[in-house]
Amino acid sequence: MQTQDAVNEIKKSGYILLNNVLDVELCEMYKTMLNYDVEKYSKFHAKSQKTDHGLNNKEMEKIVYNLHNKNIKYFDLCDHPDVFPIIKRMLQDGSYQNSKPINLLGFDARNPSKNSEPQQLHLDSGLPGQGGYPLMMVAIFMLDDFNEQSGSTRIVPGSHLRSDYSENNKKYDEEISIEATQGSVLIFDGSLWHGGGKKISDSSRWAVIPSYGRSFIKPAFNFVENIPSNIFNELTDERKELLGLDSCPSKDEFTRITRISDDYEWKEDYKLPEL
Repeated sequence: MQTQDAVNEIKKSGYILLNNVLDVELCEMYKTMLNYDVEKYSKFHAKSQKTDHGLNNKEMEKIVYNLHNKNIKYFDLCDHPDVFPIIKRMLQDGSYQNSKPINLLGFDARNPSKNSEPQQLHLDSGLPGQGGYPLMMVAIFMLDDFNEQSGSTRIVPGSHLRSDYSENNKKYDEEISIEATQGSVLIFDGSLWHGGGKKISDSSRWAVIPSYGRSFIKPAFNFVENIPSNIFNELTDERKELLGLDSCPSKDEFTRITRISDDYEWKEDYKLPEL
């Protein structure tokens, strides 16, 4: 599919599903990496806060946060040539000369546990879309089959055009489940109502989920301070820009007064935790 055709479909429906983006071998490689990383790092995770909001309760899923600082191979997903041009076109549309930079906002992976409850329908953008320029975009790389048993993603097509929020615990007639085979990618506007489905099987359902935003949107974590030197030294300039290392806020007016820095700002003493 051509990039503009995909963009047109997202503007209309709020999402698009791309099939056969990753082959089985790649999916299995990433799953092996994720199983290693979740075992190694989840014991060090900070505890969830404000868990009265169901989306903040992470007890029924395996999560690997900040994939960008675990293995350089994960970057091949966040700037994948079949996916990233669509994301970039959507988020540059409406900016000055349709060319302002976009940034990675989050880069995580999830694998819900058996009997995990369906998520409340929600939007990620923080504001209803109302049919305007999107503030953020999300991609879900499906490393396993997404189906009724594994807990496929539920969406309400066209909800990115609305000016309200989904009601808690309400089932909408327009809601559909996105069922797709391993290696597919779901791309959607961050203001689209969506949520994970109930998982009833024992099988894994790993998904890698990079989210992207216009350069004035805050990321979920401080990328300037959480990149190990071995990763930073392998990053291309394009990937450093995607991480916003040239557009983080200046400490004060004595350091820098322009929004974009001539240099990539990075604190080189960061190390991942170890036992």
